[in-house]
Amino acid sequence: MTQEESLKPIHSNTLMQRRLYWVDYAKGIGIFLVVVGHILRGLVNSSILQPTTLLNFVDSWIYAFHMPLFFFISGLFVQRSLSKPLNSFMLDKLYTIAYPYFIWSVLQGIFQAVGSRYTNKPSSLSDILKIGYEPIMQFWFLYTLFAIFLVYGIFNKLKLSPVLFLAFSILLYSLHVLDVSFGPWGVSYLFRRHAIYFALGAVIGSGVLTSFIARTKPYTLLLMTLTGYLVVGLAVQLQLAENLIAIPLLAIFGIGSSISLAVLLDKFNLVSSVKNWGIFSLEIFVAHTIAASILRIVIQKIFGVTEPVIHFILGTTIGIYAPIALSMICLKLEFPYMFTLKNLKKKSIVV
Repeated sequence: MTQEESLKPIHSNTLMQRRLYWVDYAKGIGIFLVVVGHILRGLVNSSILQPTTLLNFVDSWIYAFHMPLFFFISGLFVQRSLSKPLNSFMLDKLYTIAYPYFIWSVLQGIFQAVGSRYTNKPSSLSDILKIGYEPIMQFWFLYTLFAIFLVYGIFNKLKLSPVLFLAFSILLYSLHVLDVSFGPWGVSYLFRRHAIYFALGAVIGSGVLTSFIARTKPYTLLLMTLTGYLVVGLAVQLQLAENLIAIPLLAIFGIGSSISLAVLLDKFNLVSSVKNWGIFSLEIFVAHTIAASILRIVIQKIFGVTEPVIHFILGTTIGIYAPIALSMICLKLEFPYMFTLKNLKKKSIVV
């Protein structure tokens, strides 16, 4: 979920720039859903918000596709990353995925341990010692993504095609459906559940998808957006969101809808804030839980505010913009190491 290229002027018509912008929008949509999903669950767990049928529907709808979307986007561009030697490829992933995983797992682990009497998920400092093999909360995504990159890199080194990796990921998911045990390591189960979306992205490739986008009319994109989201909603209503065979199909509909919506926003240069969320998606992902949790604790415990709407609006806003502000401050101080070890070009807010 990193953005390694600096943005060019918004009205440029080159294919590469166009691709980058819709990707930013797609990641912005995804990270917004991540924050909203975590905020809603946090409010329920802290008894500020009572679970309802509607809330359960929204939760299931979001979780049907928002993380598969990020795996898919990562797969789209993996072949470009593999144009460099395998050791350089893996070093890049260490800098941009493993490094923020460890830094922010430690920070969040400390926060949860110190404030365990106020947080929704009490923990101890000993949990931090396990992050090498047992991810904390949302950081499962970075751990699993790094593992998928590693295995895919080995496939590529052995001259095995993306199609073979897709076949391998389908086999793994089939074993998941059949409930075949992979032992006690939880990450192996996360891998076999999510590698299929990365593999689909790798097989389709950014070039093919970008070419399709260029030929697709706006009204077709709008129809694809509405249809896919409605299909996911209908499946949730029919209680198919937990069906292991249906899960990948629903995720694909959600991914397609999110990308169609991203392309629409890009074509008409609408809601640039969503694009900015995508540019800073890594920073938002790793830091939003701490920011939103601190806000919830302060306004609930100190100021006695228990109105769910206020908590939701403020929590979502802080969850998105506090990490962006922290990133901008770090870049201003020429200290990017809160989020990456890689010497990235400076990010900027797009208006």
